[in-house]
Amino acid sequence: MHLLLLPTEILLQIGRHTTTFQTLSALACVNRHFHEIFDPLLYQLDAGCPYSCAINWASTHGKIGIIEKSLSHGAEVPLTPIYSSAAVGKSGFIDGRDIQDLIRGRPSHPLCLAVQNGHEDIAEFFIARGCDVDMTDTDCFSLLCLAVTNGHMRMVKTLLGAGARQDDRSISSRSKTIEIAASRGDEAMVEVLLHYGSESTYPNARQMHEAFRSAAEQGHYHIFKPLLNSSIIDLDFRLRDSDKRAFETPLLWAVEEGDLELVKLCLARGADPNANTGNRDPALARAVVTGDEEMVRVLIGGTDRRRRTQALTRSMDYPDGRMARILLDSGTVAEFQNGDDSATYDPFDGRRVDLNDVLVPPLIRAVTLGHFSLVQLLVARGADVNVDYTQHDEVQLNRVVRGPLQLAIEMGNEEIANFLSGSHSKEEELYQS
Repeated sequence: MHLLLLPTEILLQIGRHTTTFQTLSALACVNRHFHEIFDPLLYQLDAGCPYSCAINWASTHGKIGIIEKSLSHGAEVPLTPIYSSAAVGKSGFIDGRDIQDLIRGRPSHPLCLAVQNGHEDIAEFFIARGCDVDMTDTDCFSLLCLAVTNGHMRMVKTLLGAGARQDDRSISSRSKTIEIAASRGDEAMVEVLLHYGSESTYPNARQMHEAFRSAAEQGHYHIFKPLLNSSIIDLDFRLRDSDKRAFETPLLWAVEEGDLELVKLCLARGADPNANTGNRDPALARAVVTGDEEMVRVLIGGTDRRRRTQALTRSMDYPDGRMARILLDSGTVAEFQNGDDSATYDPFDGRRVDLNDVLVPPLIRAVTLGHFSLVQLLVARGADVNVDYTQHDEVQLNRVVRGPLQLAIEMGNEEIANFLSGSHSKEEELYQS
C-alpha cells in the first residue's frame, strides 16, 4: 500500500519507531496530514536528547514559539549549563574520555545562545524560569561578556537588572566586561556597566584598573572620565598608554595631556600628586612643563616639599620666570634637604633609582642654563648661594662637587659669576684665599 494511504495508527507506529531526526523531519514535511502526525513525534524525539536541538536553534534565531512548543513536548532547559565552567581549560578524563572533548561536544546553554544573538525576550523567558544569570558558555565567557562583546546594550541592562555580577569570582578571568567595553571605546556601554542595576552588580576596583589600562592602550581617552567619575576606582595605580609611555597614574596622564578638568577630577577622587615616579618628573613638575598656570596652582596644594622643589628646578628651563614665581609665591623652598636624594625604586620594574641625578638644586639648574634673571630671582627669594651639587663627570668618570659660582666660572658666564661673587659666596672666599 502506498505510504500516503496508510491509516493514521500505522503512521504513528512508524513514527514512534523512527530514531533519526532527518527521517521524521522529512515525513513531517510531506503534507499537512503527515505534519500533524510526525511533527509532535519529532519534538518528542528531540526532547529525549541530552540537549534539545530545537531549543538551541530557536534560541539562536529568536523563535520563542518553538522553545515553548519543545517544552510542551517534554524538553527541558537546565538552570545551569550541562558543562561546568570550572572544567573549561582543565585537563583530565571522565569515563575514559578527555574533559575537553566532552566540552567541545556540547553546545552552549540556550540562554548563552539567546544572549549572544541579542534575543531579549528569550533571555527574559529563561531567566524567569530560574536560569543562572552568572553562567558561562563553553568558551568560559559570562552572559554579560557575551552581551557586551556583541554590543547588545538592552541585553546588558536586562542581565544587570536580573542581578548578573561583574565581580563574581566564580566567573572566568576572561569575562572582563568593563575592560572589553573600555577597550572598544564604547562609552555608553561603560556608563551602563558602572551605574545600571544594584551596587552588587558593579565591577570591582581591579576590573576598573584593567578597564583604565585597556582604554589607555587602545587610545580611547574619552573613556577616562566615566571611569574616574565612578567611586569604585582607586586612582593610584600604574598604567601605560597606547604609545607605551610611562604615565604611572591616571593623574600623570591627565597632566601631560593638559586636561585641567580631568586633573581636578583625579584630585577630587583622591589621586595622590606625590605618587612615586622613580627618576621621572612628579605631577607638579610635569604641569610646569605644560605651561598651564592654573594647573600648577591646582596641584601645588597637595604636593609635598620635595616635589615642589623638583618643580621649581624644572621651572628654571623657562627664563620668563612665570612658573618659578607661582611656585615661590606658594611657599616653595629653593633647596632640597638632607635625605631627599636617598634611593627609591622604579614604580614599573622595581629597580633601585638614585635620585641625586634628578634632584638638581634650582640655583644649579639656573646657572647651568645661563638664566641670569632666574638666578637673581632665586637669590632674592632666599636661595643658598653656597649650595653644592654632586654631579657625575662624564670625562673623568667620577663624582664632582660643584657650587653655583664654580659652575658659572667654568661655563664662562661672567655676569652670573660676578653676581654670585657679590652675594657672599663661600666659593669666592676659597678662590681669593
